[in-house]
Amino acid sequence: MTQNERPGRRGFLRSAGGAALAGAASAATAGAHAPASAASPSPGRYDFDTVYDRFGTDCVKFDQQLRTFGKDSVQVGMGIADMDFRAAPAITKALQERLRHENWGYLDMGRAQEQMAEAIVAWNKRRYGVDIDPATLEIGNGVHPALISAIQTFSPRGSKVLLQTPAYDGFYVDLRFTGTRAEEVLLKEKDGRFVMDFEEFERRIGHDTNVFILCNPHNPTGNCWSPEDLQRIGEICLRRRVVLLADEIHCDYVSRGQKYTPFASLKDPAVVNNSLTFKAASKSFGLAMHKVGWLYSTNPDLLAQVRAHHRADLTTLGIVANLAALREGEGWLDEANAYIDGNHDFVQDFLASRLRHVKAAKPQGTYLVWLDVGEVAQRIGAEGLAREANRSRPAGTPELTAERMVERFFVQKAHVQVNAGSNYGLGGANHMRMNVATSRRLLEKALGSMADAVRAL
Repeated sequence: MTQNERPGRRGFLRSAGGAALAGAASAATAGAHAPASAASPSPGRYDFDTVYDRFGTDCVKFDQQLRTFGKDSVQVGMGIADMDFRAAPAITKALQERLRHENWGYLDMGRAQEQMAEAIVAWNKRRYGVDIDPATLEIGNGVHPALISAIQTFSPRGSKVLLQTPAYDGFYVDLRFTGTRAEEVLLKEKDGRFVMDFEEFERRIGHDTNVFILCNPHNPTGNCWSPEDLQRIGEICLRRRVVLLADEIHCDYVSRGQKYTPFASLKDPAVVNNSLTFKAASKSFGLAMHKVGWLYSTNPDLLAQVRAHHRADLTTLGIVANLAALREGEGWLDEANAYIDGNHDFVQDFLASRLRHVKAAKPQGTYLVWLDVGEVAQRIGAEGLAREANRSRPAGTPELTAERMVERFFVQKAHVQVNAGSNYGLGGANHMRMNVATSRRLLEKALGSMADAVRAL
C-alpha cells in the first residue's frame, strides 16, 4: 500500500489475509488453521495467523486510536501491550460454561483465592522451579493496584522511586497516583543492547529513596536480566535500604535461546527477602480487563505491611478465566510464545531488508520491540514539527514531542499506530515501542506500509 492509498480498515484487514471475526469466538472456529504461506509458520494446534478483527469492541489498541486520530486513520494498532489473538480455547470454554448459570450473586472469595493460590503455586513451580508458600501469596486486582499498595506502604508522598529508563509508561501513572516522584536511572547502550548502570543507580539513591521498581523482562527494551544483574542490583538495594519491587508480568514470553530469571529464585536469601514480586496472567493470556494479579514475598514483615494497604475486589469471570488459563492454557501459551518469537525474527529480517531507516535489536523477552526511529525523525524534521504544533497546542494539553510527530507520521502516511518513545521517560528520545503479538500477516502488511511511507520521503 502506498502513502496515497486510504482504504477502509476492513479492506486493510482483508488485504492482510484476514476476516471480520470480531465476536466470533465459537468453539468450532477457535482451533481453525490459517492457510499456509511463505510468511506463516507451520501450523500447530492453535491458530495465531488468521487476522482477528478487534475493531468495534472499544479496545484501546484499535478503537481508542480512531477516537484519537480520526475515522479510518488507523488500520492497525501496534502500540498498546495486549495481544490480537483469540483467547486460549480453554478460557473461552470455561467462561461459556459459567455463563450458562444465570446468577451473579456473591462469590465465595475465600474459596476463589484458595483455588487461585493453588494454581499460581503449581504454575510457578512447573515452569520456573520457584517454590511459593501459599501463605506468602496475595491475590489482587492486577499488578498496578498491587504496586500502588506497595509504593504507598514504603514511599511517603513526595519521596522518590527508582526506575531504570526507558521505563514502562504505566509506572509513571502509578507514581502520579501515589504522589511520588520518579528517580530515573538511564540504562546504557552497549553493542546495540541495554545494560544496567550500577554505579549511577547507587549514586541516585538519596535519603528519600525507599523503593525501586525492577521490570523483568524489561518493558520496553525487552531485556531478560541475568542472575548476575539481579544479584548485583539486589545487593545495592539491600545495602542502601531500598525495597525492591519486581514486576515480572512479561515473564512468560521469552525469545528462543534466552532465559527469564525470577528475582525470587536468586540464591542469596537476604537479597530475596528485601523484595516483593508482582505477576499476573494478563499479558500471558490476553486477560487485561479480567483484573486479576498477585504478589508474593519470602519476607513476612514486608508482606504484612503491604497487606495492610491492599484489598482485592475480584470478579467471578476474572477468577474463572484466570483459573482456566493457569490450569489448562499452557499448551496454547507455548505455541503463542513460539509464534511471537517468529514474529520477532520476521521484524529483524524486514528491518534489515526493507526498512533500513528503522533499527532494533531482537528483544530477549516480551512481545515488544524498541525501535530506533532517529533517522525517520530527522528526515521528517520531527523536532521542528513538534515546535510548530506546540505553538497552537490547546491550553492544558501535554506538550508534543518529536516522537509524537513520528507517531503522527506513521498514522497519516501508513495508517499504523506505534507508541511514542517519549512516553517512556528518560531514554525515550528517537524511539518507538511496537507490539508484535499479532498475526504475522497483519505484521507484514503494517511494516510494508511503514516502509512505503519512509521510502516516499
